[in-house]
Amino acid sequence: MRPSTAGATRMAMAVLVLIVGPACKLDSLVFGIDAVDAYHLPATVIPDSLRREVSFPSGSETLYGYWLRQGGSAPRLTVVFSHGKGGNLSEDVKWAHAEHLWQAGFDVLTYDYRGFGRSTGTSKDETTLAADASAALAFALAQPGVTIGRVVSYGHSLGSDPAIALAAANAGIRALVVESGFSNGQAMAQSADPLGFPVSWLMREPMLNTTRIATVQMPVLILHGSDDLQIPPSQGRALYDAAHEPKAITIVPGAGHETVEQVMGLPAFRALIRQFTNATAP
Repeated sequence: MRPSTAGATRMAMAVLVLIVGPACKLDSLVFGIDAVDAYHLPATVIPDSLRREVSFPSGSETLYGYWLRQGGSAPRLTVVFSHGKGGNLSEDVKWAHAEHLWQAGFDVLTYDYRGFGRSTGTSKDETTLAADASAALAFALAQPGVTIGRVVSYGHSLGSDPAIALAAANAGIRALVVESGFSNGQAMAQSADPLGFPVSWLMREPMLNTTRIATVQMPVLILHGSDDLQIPPSQGRALYDAAHEPKAITIVPGAGHETVEQVMGLPAFRALIRQFTNATAP
C-alpha cells in the first residue's frame, strides 16, 4: 500500500529535520539578527519634537531605540516596550505598538535588542534579552521625572520573555503587560511547527515564562488574540493562571498574533491600558 501524498510529505520533512536539525536550531531563528545602518520610520502621528532616537549601553554593546515623550510637563507613566522577533523597531507593526501606547498617553521607550536594527552585538539567548531590557529600564529611569513606580513593562510575542524577566527582577515596577506571549520555549517551538512534528527539541532556550511570571509582584495584564496561529491563546491563559493577583486577561475574539489592538479597537485598547495601570488620560 502506497503512503498518501500528505503522509509522504510529512515523512520527507521528518527526514529533513533529522538531517539538518542540528545545524538549524530554532534558536537561530528566534534570535536571528536584523541589522540596519539607519532607521527609516513609517509615517507617524508623533511630532518630531516629541520623538528622539537614543542610544545606551548594555554590557559592552550599544542599544538603539526611540524615546517618545508626551507634550507638557505633567507627570506621565513610562512604558518600556520589548518587541517581538524579526525585524526592528522601525517596522510598521513594531512601530505601531509604540505609537498606540504613546497615543494612550504614555511616555514610551521602544528599543532594539543587540543585533537588531542599529544595536550592536548579537542576541544569543534569553540572558542577553534580559540584559538588554534591564539596560532599557536604566535609560528610562535616567530621564527627568521617571521613577520605578511609574514604569510599565510591556512585551509582545518574543518580547514577553524580557518583559517578564524585567518585572520579576524589579518588584517596584508599576505593572506588567504581556501581549501574544508564550508559556515557555518548548511550547513556542511546538506551536510554530505547522506540520505537527515533535520539534520542541530544536529549541535550546527554556524561556520559562510561566515559572518566572509566578514570581512577579505587581499587577499583570495578559492580552491575546483568539485566532493567534503563531502562539495559541492557551499559552496566554497559562501565563494568566501562573500569575498572582491582581491580574486580568483579555482574549480578543477574531484577533491574530499582531492584530490585538486593531481588532479590539484602538480607543478600547487605550482605555484598557490606562485603566489597568491607573494612568491619566491624555
